[in-house]
Amino acid sequence: METEIIGSEIQFLELLLIASLVAVAVKYVRLPYTIALVLSGLGISFLGFEGIGLSEEIILFIFLPPLIFEGAIHIDLDTLKENLLSIITLAFIGLLISIFIVGYLINTFIHIPLIIALLFGAMVMPTDPVSVLAMFKKLGISKRLTTIIEGESIFNDGAGIVIFVTILSIIETNTFNISVTVIEFLKMVIMGLLIGFITGYATYRVLRQIDDHLVEVLLTGILAYGTFIICEQIHVSGVIGVLAAGLVIGNKGKIFAMSPKTRIAIQESWELAAFIINSLIFLMIGTQIPMDEISGHLSVVGISILVVIIARAVSVYLPMFMLNLKLRNKIPISWIHVINWSGLHGSIPIALMLSLSESSIEYLEELYLMVFGVVLFSLVFQGLSIEILVRKLGLVERKTEIERYEGLLAEKIAMTEALNELEMMREKRETPSVIYREIKEDTETELKKVKQEIDRMLEEHKEIKEMQF
Repeated sequence: METEIIGSEIQFLELLLIASLVAVAVKYVRLPYTIALVLSGLGISFLGFEGIGLSEEIILFIFLPPLIFEGAIHIDLDTLKENLLSIITLAFIGLLISIFIVGYLINTFIHIPLIIALLFGAMVMPTDPVSVLAMFKKLGISKRLTTIIEGESIFNDGAGIVIFVTILSIIETNTFNISVTVIEFLKMVIMGLLIGFITGYATYRVLRQIDDHLVEVLLTGILAYGTFIICEQIHVSGVIGVLAAGLVIGNKGKIFAMSPKTRIAIQESWELAAFIINSLIFLMIGTQIPMDEISGHLSVVGISILVVIIARAVSVYLPMFMLNLKLRNKIPISWIHVINWSGLHGSIPIALMLSLSESSIEYLEELYLMVFGVVLFSLVFQGLSIEILVRKLGLVERKTEIERYEGLLAEKIAMTEALNELEMMREKRETPSVIYREIKEDTETELKKVKQEIDRMLEEHKEIKEMQF
């Protein structure tokens, strides 16, 4: 037993070391970090490194809650509200459309029974745009577009898991009642939201009474995992629950219950947790991809990839075009192209596939190869080409302007702090009146110029304005 634990610890440390080396290496090559991890995982698997085996429990119960929570606390609620209709349309209506298209086409061309094909659709269509979002942040892509993509991902992860569980239950019980199914789906989503808001608000009330950044970071960790466990125990969506809890803490909690020191501690702690978890997930995915089996079934895998691409396109373009007929603030066609192609498929499909390992349903081997084939294509090919697409569409804000804007903000903060410090020194009689007046006058003049320049840039560069929280 002790030997097994030590062996797992060594493998865990090896994965962290490899991830660290990859993180350093990508600074010198034009390759997204998560994609480099998948490719590195493939490489070390050829060398005989098995790594820590992925399982449904590891991904869904250990890795997923902090990833969902970290994403949720960074979502601005006002921006989310403004784009909620678009996000809900993509995450629920779009997801259902894509699952039915995948089911029909897989049944038609690969001759897998329709219900099994629908199960494949529910497994593979939830999106995981973590590498895309990191690239968007680096390039200064519109905050509104980023929120739509991230919001869709978080909501459709929850919806996808609920639909998967529902279809699997139909297969195993061989019974289907549409009214019962719809009610059960709505119950899992709505109850998940309700529990998340309750636990999030309760934690917010506790945070208001505490002023210890370490304890507050710990409480947010308990909130993320606790909400997920409560939801799963009563058979409602844990993903939706954690999302709701994260939104409460990330908006109400940050503003009204945290000191600046605590806000920084929570942000940095959760960013570190997400970085480590994503590093492990994508590296482990690379080590688990069965390249020999995939290469021996290229026709099945190729058809699956093509079907997923078609289903994603229809489920994005059709509802978005219809939605634009009613939206006052319409979504540009260039954004719709990016939303479509940035819908990468990663950890959720793998977790759901692994959950079937002990199931007795038919076509498990085919499903296994199809899921891993789609994930490999999506993470590598789509992940590498998305930056080319956004640049071709002219969505990249000029880097020099963004850097200048950030520099002006830094100057504004520094001068404001300097004036505050100057006032404190004057109250303590540490500064002669002549020097005080001279420094204050010069600093206020410069601060006024900086504020005017910031206002000008916000007026002239809409993309910069949309980046603001």
